[in-house]
Amino acid sequence: MNLLEAIFWVSAGIVVFSTVGYPCILLAVAPRGRPPASTRPLPDDELPSVAVLVAAHNEERHIAERVRNLLALDYPPDRLHFYIGSDGSTDRTIAELRQVPHERVHVHDFPQRRGKASVINDLVELSSQDVLVFTDANTSFDRDTLRHLVQPLASPDVGCVCGELRLIDSAGDNQDHIYWRFERMLKYHESRLGALLGANGGVYAMHRTLYRAIPANTIVDDFWISMQAVEAGRRCLYAREALAYEAVPDRISDEFKRRVRIGMGNYQALRRFSGLLHPRHGRVAFAFLSHKVTRWLAPHAMLLALATSCFLIDQPLYAYLCGVQLAFYGIAGSGWVYSRFGIIPRLFRMPLFFVSMNVALLLGWWQYVRGRSTGIWVRTAR
Repeated sequence: MNLLEAIFWVSAGIVVFSTVGYPCILLAVAPRGRPPASTRPLPDDELPSVAVLVAAHNEERHIAERVRNLLALDYPPDRLHFYIGSDGSTDRTIAELRQVPHERVHVHDFPQRRGKASVINDLVELSSQDVLVFTDANTSFDRDTLRHLVQPLASPDVGCVCGELRLIDSAGDNQDHIYWRFERMLKYHESRLGALLGANGGVYAMHRTLYRAIPANTIVDDFWISMQAVEAGRRCLYAREALAYEAVPDRISDEFKRRVRIGMGNYQALRRFSGLLHPRHGRVAFAFLSHKVTRWLAPHAMLLALATSCFLIDQPLYAYLCGVQLAFYGIAGSGWVYSRFGIIPRLFRMPLFFVSMNVALLLGWWQYVRGRSTGIWVRTAR
């Protein structure tokens, strides 16, 4: 085997392992039965005090309904407060918040736009409760979500709890909800292994004592914050019963810019938490490498696999593999053309989603290496 062949098989192996191999391994080795949470349901007088934190920018469409949803939660009122920070909103976000005044809702209007990380840091400082719950303005909780989210924190070895975020679509061409069901499955089984990495940004909780202010240019704040608990030697658990909901954009194009930004944040997080790849971290290191790093390297591997198979096209095996790749990308490209007319045949949807997701990740990497990282986000049409 020459160098080009080795590069091809390593590259193809990264793509296959990240999409098929690791999930199969995870399903095979994860313990059977329900993952441990806490020993017993907590009575009201033993529930911790909770601060629900929401960083919002131009959320006039959702913010009032979000507040009403939070106020309807089944949790002792004397132990629950809400802290909402407007990050330089230029619409009616603050005006909408004034329409739903409540003594437990603390609204902070930060006139200068600084980014979500800065707002979260400030809200943590302004709160005083024992448990921090992070969510978004366009998310909604079930009435009992908070109880399910907080209860596992009663176990002394648990530092962070990730709820289950379900995406709601209106049958558009965006297949993000299918990908997200796959992600939820991985998180659930990683939790059973004690190797869950990262939380769903719309619904997660952690002990206040584990929170450390995150840099202002942090992009994937949910991953960064929840990994602080892992670094501290605590487990991050997945609570399936802690349900939250968000609407998914109808079109892939509406989601593409968000995924480019997340891509930048992934490489930023890889640099920050690379120490967790050391073998001494055991299952956590394996999950980090297998679930995160190989996926973040997949777009580079896809390019290398295609390029090397083109160079080796004089050999029948590689000519065939090159043709398979080109056909797959051709289907994805055709799907993109169809999307310009507002409709995508079913055959083209998953290839288009898979390729566009990796293109966005590759662009995110390119922007990251060019120093384009910033904590200021632009909301998508969710």
